[in-house]
Amino acid sequence: MLRAFVCLSRHLNLSKASDELGTTRQTVRRHITDLEVILEQKLFEVVDRQYELTPEGSERIEEAQKLILQLDSWAGQSALTKKTKAGLEKLEYTDKEGRSFHSQQHPVSQIAINGLPLMKSALMAWGNAKTQIEHEAMDEIRPYMVLFRKVPAGWVFVHVGKESAYARWFGWTWASSAIGKLINEDNVGDEYNEFIGGAYSRIYDEGGVRLDHIFAHLPKDGGQPHPGTFQRLLLGGVFPDGTPGLILMASITEQVEIDALSEADRPKIDADMIMDTLPALSNSVTQLPQPRKASHSIL
Repeated sequence: MLRAFVCLSRHLNLSKASDELGTTRQTVRRHITDLEVILEQKLFEVVDRQYELTPEGSERIEEAQKLILQLDSWAGQSALTKKTKAGLEKLEYTDKEGRSFHSQQHPVSQIAINGLPLMKSALMAWGNAKTQIEHEAMDEIRPYMVLFRKVPAGWVFVHVGKESAYARWFGWTWASSAIGKLINEDNVGDEYNEFIGGAYSRIYDEGGVRLDHIFAHLPKDGGQPHPGTFQRLLLGGVFPDGTPGLILMASITEQVEIDALSEADRPKIDADMIMDTLPALSNSVTQLPQPRKASHSIL
């Protein structure tokens, strides 16, 4: 029933959904009906012979996708594995070409201990702005910021800064064309989307903060995928009208701590791509209070 729900929500076409699931249209329709009875909610409506998610269906779809990914992971049938220790996540994903991706969550306190200048400045600006996205305290980091708004279909790009890691890695042609598009518009699959954006919803809903170190293969300057390492800071923000937004600050760096990534697999990044030192931000980073007792523990 969950697979029928997720598959039909993706295609919004009964024939395409049944083809992907290897079953009949009648079976897919029956699974949807049974799930609606269990949930006591209408998940789809048909408008001009086209399936559309109801508001209730839109609210349920992300949860259903996560449940399926979790079940497949437990059964050893998923390309994505997720482990949690002391409340911090480690994710591993293998794509169809056999390329590995790794993500490891770190305590936010690590930013104060040995954080990169951009991460320190972002955390300070966010605090001074009291999470308000358009506050003047955010102006200094805005060129490095990527901003998302959540809609029923997924995450929409609202802003991509010219100095952001996104613009630096993917190229300004891509970055300047991303506004208004969905982050998962390329339809690369639920597992990859969960690896890249699975943490977004929690930070968006709670308005909190999260720090991850990431190793991924991403298209560079519109070309072929290249391996790269990044630090990513997610910050819950608020638009002027009071609606929530998601702020993403990423830094291209070789300074990552990922247990599953061997030294031999660590990529060498061109010096002009690395974002370890940002002189324009040097005045603000010194304002971040340092902890009394430093710790070198990752978890």
